[in-house]
Formats: sequence, structure tokens, C-alpha cells
Amino acid sequence: MAPRKHGTRGNLKRKSKSIKHPQLSKREKKEIKEFGELDPLSSGVNPKTRYTKVADHIENEKVLESESSDSSEEEVDAYQQLVASVNGNQHNNVIESDEESEDDEKTNGTQDMTASEGEEDEMKDEEEVVTSGKAYDEGSEEGDDIDEEDESDEEEEEEILEKEDVKEDYFIKECDPFVVHFETELSEDFVEGLSKKEKWKREEIKVKNVGHGVLTCPKEKCHLENVRDIEEEDDLKNLYVKHKLAEGVENANRKLCKVQNLKRGASLTPFQASLFRVLNKYQDVYYPERSHLNGEEIRLVYCLHALNHVLKTRSRVITHNTKMKLKQQNADTEEYRDQGLTRPKVLIVLPFRDSALKVVNIMMQLLMSSDQSIVSNKKRFQTEYGDEDPPNRGVNKPEDFEAIFAGNIDDHFRVGLGVAKKTLKLYTKFYASDIILTSPLGLRTIIGVEGEKERDYDFLSSIELLIFDQADIFLMQNWEHITTLMAHLHLQPREAHGTDFSRVRMWTLNGWSKYYRQTLIFSSLATPELNALHNRHCCNYAGKVAVNRKDTRGTICHIVTQLPQVFHKLPASSYAELADVRFDFFLKKILPNHKDPVMSQTLVFISSYFDYVRIRNYFVREDLEFAQINEYSSDKTISRSRGEFYHGRVHFLLYTERIHFYRRFKLRGIHHIVFYELPRYPQFYSEICNMLQDNRKQTDKENLTCTVMYSSFDAQRLADIVGTDRAARMLSSSKKVHMFVTGENS
Repeated sequence: MAPRKHGTRGNLKRKSKSIKHPQLSKREKKEIKEFGELDPLSSGVNPKTRYTKVADHIENEKVLESESSDSSEEEVDAYQQLVASVNGNQHNNVIESDEESEDDEKTNGTQDMTASEGEEDEMKDEEEVVTSGKAYDEGSEEGDDIDEEDESDEEEEEEILEKEDVKEDYFIKECDPFVVHFETELSEDFVEGLSKKEKWKREEIKVKNVGHGVLTCPKEKCHLENVRDIEEEDDLKNLYVKHKLAEGVENANRKLCKVQNLKRGASLTPFQASLFRVLNKYQDVYYPERSHLNGEEIRLVYCLHALNHVLKTRSRVITHNTKMKLKQQNADTEEYRDQGLTRPKVLIVLPFRDSALKVVNIMMQLLMSSDQSIVSNKKRFQTEYGDEDPPNRGVNKPEDFEAIFAGNIDDHFRVGLGVAKKTLKLYTKFYASDIILTSPLGLRTIIGVEGEKERDYDFLSSIELLIFDQADIFLMQNWEHITTLMAHLHLQPREAHGTDFSRVRMWTLNGWSKYYRQTLIFSSLATPELNALHNRHCCNYAGKVAVNRKDTRGTICHIVTQLPQVFHKLPASSYAELADVRFDFFLKKILPNHKDPVMSQTLVFISSYFDYVRIRNYFVREDLEFAQINEYSSDKTISRSRGEFYHGRVHFLLYTERIHFYRRFKLRGIHHIVFYELPRYPQFYSEICNMLQDNRKQTDKENLTCTVMYSSFDAQRLADIVGTDRAARMLSSSKKVHMFVTGENS
């Protein structure tokens, strides 16, 4: 076995450990060292008897019983404890942390001391211990070099809950949605009904400061009736938030979310408070109104909810461990089923590394309200997930583009987080993690495909909180990764992973985890893919809330060019035949008119890459003059295609939505536009149309045209572009062609 590493103060640690005081806990030693005496509330009481016991009887849960009165024979004189402690600690100035045993057993890497706010230069004087090692990251198949004991945060450290935590735990026993939701045992008949559509009911609701929406819940009585109505409550502690987290919310909101309009005494904005109240009921939420303006406010809310969930889970486990130790002779293990098949409880799916960095910064700010807080691998994380060299963009880009692509935009990452009351561990093994941050691609490379030997997805078996942030960007990456993730959730693990099955919840063993999982989807768009994700994969027995997009006048109002726009309605009777109907309509009705030399320099905007390939192959077979720009084109190809199109050497330019999403080119030389399909992002429609106005090149405005194809299945896209009212009239009208004229004379 490799020798232990003790760092520069290893001898002091070894010397202090040579004198054992079985009657003193770490907290008592610290109190004696700092104040010269024990806490009066706990002085003279045997540590084994200071646990506060929660009554086991359901009818009398509000009574706390103490078991400290029967152990007076084991008490130790406080003066003797003081003398023994001072003699043993007079040369020991090292504050022991929760990670001391891990740091001592490191065989690889170095030990860094990192301050919480950029004070790395004073590492020797700080109390943040930074460990090193590998995790499931960047495709690595190895975990951290942390001892296997780290797979359980309660470990063997004999941690004693503070009295405040015990009171919190007792209080939430009865009315906290966390306890009510996860400790409610469902009947088999009720679970069978959840898979039947007729067993659910829908109703229109209005969430104050959030918007109108639809609540879908089981017809039978739901446990939420037992949750006290707190619609107007703003105090986070009354919303069952852990007190340590509630103390850091206001500072995090002002510092990281740049929120300045907080009411006096409030930690959250009215929008954040209303959204948190919905999340805190453990219902599934689909919110398609996310933007770069409210994105950080939403991020703080779900980070607060995730940390609150993890800390409550941990407190619950530690409380039950304590109770089991106090009554080992007749412990009722059936009562203490508080765990899953694996440890990870929260999975947050994000598009880029910069998003993960912002999530971790918020979590650190929420957890680091205490002076003695520990962050592991902070420096390494900031190096790998921090800002890359800013790209040389040359021209100004839209505001939403700058917000999305700021910082590190690598889309292949995954990292595990271990959370304790005063500790945040980064780069932990997945099976020793409470929270997992990942991108769709980063998770897919671990899940693998059928037949691979080293694929792994057991850590997804007990996810209780699933969060998709910036979900619309996943459509621009690869949506198949999301469907693969959903297919591998809550599968039976292939290995035990050190699970104590006597502590596993019965509904987990029954395979009902998906009915308890809360799924949160935050997106700037409402698309069929996201709607299907919410409708098909969100089976929460507490119900699910889908917020409606607000009525809009459409992005067509942002077009400044005088431009006639002709909308053609496709005669598609089903979504399955829509692709073929659109292609045939384009070949027979649209393309012949635009082949005319008068219609030269026509831009064909294509939303789907599969449609792009289909049209490109047809153009090649017909030997048409065209250039192409797509997401896989090299910079050299893009430059050549733009030049050929601008100078009129090619008749058509095929242009995909994904390349516009990632690059936002300002194309020049466009005289005519064909939208083969309405763009997913409504702002792209006005951006493309405004490209017809070229101040450097004089064009005949009377010859500019725009042609659009749409179907009844594009209702949401159409509403975002032409406006809610106009879209409703167009879809219900018997006319197949509609025209709009925008610009100064419209």
C-alpha cells in the first residue's frame, strides 16, 4: 500500500492524532480551542446522548424525545475534558475538514489551497482544500483518486447534526413537499392508472408573474392537497429551504444574476419567487419563455432547488443513521428507506461548458455563506471550463447570439459534484456524486451503444431531479442524444455499486422511479420535440405544468425592408407525409419560377439538414448552378460560396438554419428568398429578410421577393413569425396563399 501523504503539516497532524479522546467530537475540540470551553447547551453531556430523536409514532410526530437522561453514569467531568483537550491540541493549529481522510490517502496529484474568491496566491493561509484527480470527464474512463469510502457522504465520520438541522428535519417531516412527495407510497392500481390517458385531467391555470399554462394531473386526489398553500410567501425559510442556502440567495442574486430591483427583505425577484414555488411542489415544469434576459434568474432558481433537494436527502440519511445507532437493538429498518439504487440524485443537462461554469459558480455562492467552506478542484475546474480566447468576430452580432456563445462553448463535457453542508466537491466519481452536470454529447459517449463493453448508465437509475436548461440549443446539436438519455433513465443497474438494499425505497425497487422524478425543461422555443419530451416522458404523479407562450405580434414587424412576402399553405394531411409534400410542392410550384434568369441570386433557407441534403442532391442531378453553406462547410468553402453568390456567378445559394445559428453571417447580394420551411428561431426570419437591404450595393427594391412554405403543423413557428392573431386566421382560412408587405410604405 502506498504511503500516506500529509503535506507540509503532516507531522503536526500525526502528533495530534497520537492522543485520542474518545469522549470529544471534532466540534467540541474546536469549541475548546477557540473559546476555551464547551458550548453550554452541550457541556457535560455525553456525545452519544446528544442526538435529538424524532418520535416514531405517526399520530404524535410533533413531540421530540430526548434520550440523554439515562446515561448520566457515562458523563465525563468538563474540567477533565478541557485539560485533556488543551494538552493534546496545544501544538495543533490545523482545522480538520470533512475531506481529511481523502487528502491523506492521495497517491497521485498535488494538494492546492484555494480561496473561494480568487485568492489562490494566499493558498497556505486558506481553508479550502483542493484535491486533484481524474473524473468521468473529457472521455476519461477513470474516476477520481478518492478513496472508496467517499461513495457515501455520511461516511464513517460520525457527523453530528446541529440542533437547527434536527429541528428543520422534524419540521419538514409533516409538511415539506420534499418529504410528502418522496415518502408517499402509491398503490399498484394508482400506478397502473398513470399510464392511461383517461386517468389524467387538464385545467387552465395562471401562475402569478410567470404566465398562463396548463396543469395536467391525475384525476384521483393528489398528495399536494396536504401541502400548505403558500402562494404569497416570499420567505425562503417558510418555503422549506435549508437555512444555510437561504442565507446566500440574495448575495448570489445580486452578484451573479445582476439583479438590482429586489424588494426590501426579499432574496428573489417576484418572477423567481413564483417560479420557485412551482418547482418546490415537485411537479414537472415546461417553461418555453426562457431568454438571455431572464436566463440567469432561472438558473439561480433551479440551482437553489437542486441544492435544497440534495441537502435534504443527505440530512435525511444522516438523521436515520443516527437513530439507527441509538437503538441498534430494535431498529426498524423498514422506516428508514431513504435511498436509491445509486447515489446521483440530480442530473442537469446543459449545452456548453460555459453554462456548467455558471451553474457551479451559483452553487458555490449559495453554499459558501459560511467562512469555513471547502471547494475541491476549484482551480482545475475554472481552468478547464473558463473562458477560451474570444473569437475575432469582426462585425457586431445580435444580442442573443453574444449571450449564447459567450465563454467556453465546448459541447463535450461531464462532471460529478458531491455536496455537503459546507463542502462542494468537483470531479467526483459519478457513483460518489450527488449532482451530475453534462452535455448531451458528453453523456452519450458514456452511455455508448449496444455491444460496447465499457458503456455505463447505472448512475441514471435513481435520478430524482432532471433539469434541461437551454433545451432549444439541443435541437441545434443532436436531439438523438436526448432521446437516448431518456431511454436509459431508471433502468435496473447491472452492478450493486455498494448499495444497501435494506435502505432502498420500495417504489424504487418496484420500478416506479419515473413516477416520482421531477423533470424541468427551460427553453426559448416551443417545438414539437420539446412538447413530446414533456408529454411522453414526464410521468410525475404530482402532475406537470406547461407554461404557454405569450401572444406576440411576430418578428415580421422587425423587417425594415420594403418586401412582399407570399406564404403558401401546404396540403399535408399528416405529419408523416409532410416532408414529401413539401419537397413536391417546392419542385412543382416554387422552383420553376425561380429558375428564370430574372430571379437570379436566390437564397434558399432550409431548416432541416435532411431536407438540405435532399435538395442539394436534386440540384446536382439537374445540373443547376448553386453554392452551398452548411454547418459542416469549411471556412474556405464558406468564403468561396459567399463570393460566388455575391458576384452573381451562381443562381442559388443553399443555406441551413444551423450554420446561421452558430455563425450568424451577414450575407450580401440577395435578391430573392425562399424559406423552404419556417425557421425554428423566429428572429432568424427577420434577420434573413433584412439582408435584402444592402447599403453598399444599389438594388431595385421592386424586384425583391420572399416566398414561404408552411403547413398546419407549423402553427407555433407561424405564430412567432407573423403574430398570434394573424397565424390563427391563416390556419383557419380556406385560402392557400397569403401575402404580407412590410417596409416604409406598408
